[in-house]
Amino acid sequence: MTRRNAMLTAAMAAGAAAQSTAKKQKIGLIGNGNRGTVHLAAYLQMPEAQVTALSDLESSRMDTYNAKLGGGATKYTDWRELIKDKNVDIVAIAVPNYLHPEMAIAALRAGKHVLLEKPIAMDYASARAIQREAKKSGRTLAVGMQRRYMERDHHVKQLVDGGLIGPVRAIHIAEYRGDWSPKGVRFTDPVTGKSGNWRFFKRAAGSTELEFSVHAFSQVMQLVKSPLARCVASGATVHYQDHETRDVCEGLIDFANGARLNYSFCLFADGVPGTTVIIGDKGTLRYSDKGLLLDSPGQHGQAAPPATGYDSSTRPETQMYREFFAAIAEGRESALSAEAAIEAAKIAYAMEMAITGNRIVTAKDFA
Repeated sequence: MTRRNAMLTAAMAAGAAAQSTAKKQKIGLIGNGNRGTVHLAAYLQMPEAQVTALSDLESSRMDTYNAKLGGGATKYTDWRELIKDKNVDIVAIAVPNYLHPEMAIAALRAGKHVLLEKPIAMDYASARAIQREAKKSGRTLAVGMQRRYMERDHHVKQLVDGGLIGPVRAIHIAEYRGDWSPKGVRFTDPVTGKSGNWRFFKRAAGSTELEFSVHAFSQVMQLVKSPLARCVASGATVHYQDHETRDVCEGLIDFANGARLNYSFCLFADGVPGTTVIIGDKGTLRYSDKGLLLDSPGQHGQAAPPATGYDSSTRPETQMYREFFAAIAEGRESALSAEAAIEAAKIAYAMEMAITGNRIVTAKDFA
């Protein structure tokens, strides 16, 4: 064994020992449904995470989660009891959007750190209220925009931040998918009495842009690095007549630095590949079935330079949690802070206001 290999082996052993003796992050997970399973998969990949409490309205779901975790987590059908649990330091919230403000604010007031599923809230005022509470409490809040930790989004940000295509001037995104899963948590509208997947209802989801498109908006904000200045939009429910939330939408968004976003989605075009084109002064990056391609003057369809520093063996959600844990340990704001989440959600809020009010929305609407 060479001296270098011996040093590397010793360092790896020391790292493993440190990890095994490090303080466990004691987590209480509220919401043991479809989205909660993604959090569960992340915990199972992190020896530093210890789930000490679970909360769900259905005991059978908690039993399933507890079995996968090896047992030992306290189960609560009332989420308020989980927040009171002194054996919980971090509250992870994976529930429908309309429940986010009440749960997040209660957890922060109880002195817990919070990882809240996206979007931060269904409206701008509630989002700011959560942000204020996080600041007041001194606890760390992160919003689960885990797509930032996917390899493709990491790759694109790395290339753009490295100046490969110059300053971003325009982004064109078209997204397609089928309807929401029928396995989604059922919601009964207290006013109309109608029942179905919670994502069908404005009172539960806010809008499709807020529930679905906000991932793309989060990536856009990482690239343009400038607040929304102006928005016009059009959208409707044209196919799924039992939905209140839109199934088609188009938006044109201007940012304060002059960059522009052209965004559209369709929720009844299952199997259609989406497209993303990021245009800078020196070139263009675009996604295709051939991977990430680079177009520059005189050269088209080149393979983009490879990504560096990305751990493809670790789930994006695991990487998200580890950044969150590091922020807690270092007493700093998470990369997925309330402000980052609000700036992404602003595009969805603006599109909703533009469509329902049939008007142009500007930064003044968020003053």
